[in-house]
Amino acid sequence: MTVSAVVARVEPGSPAALAGIASGDSLISINGHPVRDIIDYQYYAASSRVRLGVGRPDGSKFHVVIDNDYDTRLGIHFHELAFDGEKHCANKCVFCFVDQLPAGMRKSVYFKDDDYRLSFLQGNFVTLTNLADSDIERIIRLRLSPLYVSVHSTDEETRCALLGRTNAATRPIMPTLKRLGEGRIKFHAQVVLVPGLNDGAALEQTIHDLAGLWPSCASLGIVPVGLTSHREGLQKLEPVDSNLAGQVIRIVHAAQRRSFDERGARFVFAADEFYYLAHQEIPGGDEYEGYPQLENGIGLSRLFSDEFEEALGSLPEQATVPVDFTAVTGALGARAIAHACARLNRIGGVRVHLLPVANRFFGESVTVSGLVVGADIVAALNEAKSSQKADTGFPGDFVAIPDVMLRRGQDCFLDDMTPDDIEQATGTPVRIVCASPRGLLGCIM
Repeated sequence: MTVSAVVARVEPGSPAALAGIASGDSLISINGHPVRDIIDYQYYAASSRVRLGVGRPDGSKFHVVIDNDYDTRLGIHFHELAFDGEKHCANKCVFCFVDQLPAGMRKSVYFKDDDYRLSFLQGNFVTLTNLADSDIERIIRLRLSPLYVSVHSTDEETRCALLGRTNAATRPIMPTLKRLGEGRIKFHAQVVLVPGLNDGAALEQTIHDLAGLWPSCASLGIVPVGLTSHREGLQKLEPVDSNLAGQVIRIVHAAQRRSFDERGARFVFAADEFYYLAHQEIPGGDEYEGYPQLENGIGLSRLFSDEFEEALGSLPEQATVPVDFTAVTGALGARAIAHACARLNRIGGVRVHLLPVANRFFGESVTVSGLVVGADIVAALNEAKSSQKADTGFPGDFVAIPDVMLRRGQDCFLDDMTPDDIEQATGTPVRIVCASPRGLLGCIM
């Protein structure tokens, strides 16, 4: 099968534009090599002389030769990262979030990817169960490092139960990780903790086994299973409660002490949600060792708090221009930013209303800000308006919504609502801000 990459855009004045390549054309080959993804494109284009095979929308084909400075990009942009299609996940994980989505959402939301290329390019966690030997060889040959790997358990029977696979149909995880490590590929691992399946002694064994692969296995993040209210027909699972959260923290902290003594690195980290569930303090910033699992919600609260504290010295006593606004967040995020909002309210002329949004779309046990949808924001704003007294000023001049609530690279929420939709439904201007102290402070300066 011939694989071609549809050109989305060509930079004006770039080598590709000067060679006559235009939007809508298809890149078929570089120096005779088929180009199946953006990795191939970047690899083969890094040559002093490139010969491009190009197809026109009318079916005609032509070749161009470009003398290319190694520091000069060809100037071609594509619609997709994987030109031959993203690799589909063949697992049937008992905790799969996609299986817990409500009906009626955009079709693309239900697609389950398990593609090592997206792991390297975007930091997506993958199980590595669908790798062929040629894929492993390519990862090592092209130095696609670091990768992000969902391990869940190093015991194959437990792992297969979690993945909904038989042992015979699943590539064993530890030999695969060892082979990658021997090929000098680094990776970050995660465990989605499911009560009764991979907690307790099973978790301790997983941490021990993966720590033995350090420094190839650069870090390990433990995150609680996310359960929505749409689990009809799925295996019954229990959420992580406060007692189990405390147990996980004890296991992780004990493993951190051992690892620090042996390797000088803590290696394993627990998600912020465990500390909130157990009613324990979030660890200090130095204990996260550069926040290697930040995208997994590990250390976000501490990083936000520390960055806000650093900014306190630059805060004025009086606002130049009075500002009154509402900061929208998820239930978990509210715990992280409540102190910051209270501190901003001590500035003369500043009024910040903190609005935690209950997640009715997925279920109120889903507390992370990144899964809050537009309809729930509208409902929370309108309900808060109706319950407020007229003199409170709620919701203020505008509503600040963190950018993590929007789909990656898109201007809409997971339920396809847009910021404009929220403005029309609530009658309040919406401002999308960075999900950091910088975004919050930008609302008052």
